[in-house]
Amino acid sequence: MTPEPIRRIVVGTDFSQPAATALGWASAIARAHGASLLLVHGYARQDHGLTPEETRAALAGLAAVETGHGLQVHVEMRDGAAAEVVSAVAQESGADLLVIGSRGRNPLSRLLLGSVADAILKRVHRPTLVVHPGDATRTPRSTRLLVGMDFSPEADRAVDVAVRLAAPRDGAEVSLLHAVALPGPFVGVEMPAVPIVEPAESEAPAREALARKVREVGGKGVRLTALTCPGSPVEAMRDTAQDREIDILVVGTTAPTGAARVLLGSVAADLVHHADRPVLIVR
Repeated sequence: MTPEPIRRIVVGTDFSQPAATALGWASAIARAHGASLLLVHGYARQDHGLTPEETRAALAGLAAVETGHGLQVHVEMRDGAAAEVVSAVAQESGADLLVIGSRGRNPLSRLLLGSVADAILKRVHRPTLVVHPGDATRTPRSTRLLVGMDFSPEADRAVDVAVRLAAPRDGAEVSLLHAVALPGPFVGVEMPAVPIVEPAESEAPAREALARKVREVGGKGVRLTALTCPGSPVEAMRDTAQDREIDILVVGTTAPTGAARVLLGSVAADLVHHADRPVLIVR
């Protein structure tokens, strides 16, 4: 059965270059799926110095460009902090996908993810694609996706969203990667360090579980592959993405309630901060 396509994409903009990069990726995905775009801006004059009228005109200009690409485009401007406005609109609209830039105009973004993007990820429950400044040099596409697998319910949801995102593309491939964390070496008295578990032995259960997942998800018009790699999840995903020319990294994490509102999952946060390509966060 073919997965349900992406129908509504929300993209936050503050008229910065990172926001323009995010819009480029959102537009490409929308064209592939025949989805509509909803451009959202949280208005605070101190952010960019534009009047409300000038801001609306700027949003209309962005919408006109995307309409010229054959997309159905809507705009939403509300008074308030950008993170609160973008998160609220994404939730209210039932967005299939939210796309944001990882750095806007906030100077703290040189040290952190960026207060706006960070706050959105802690609030929103919709699948969120985080686009980095360096992604401006990449061709925006969602043909090859890599999903981090730890066999949790969150990872299962990440697989489902990845398959939906990749489905309309010819030759689309979703790779499921499980990082096998090997135990540290045992050091005996006057003995060399040796691994406690051989890699092949450690990877066998993961390979079996991945094969079951591929069979379960297969038959949806997307090629699925199963991979295992020794090392930490973040290192394994980054290295594999380089080797296989992956377009988008996908990771599942818990819903932003309670303590999760304070910290994003460690693997998701590390990928968002340090990956060299877009990262899709799925809750």
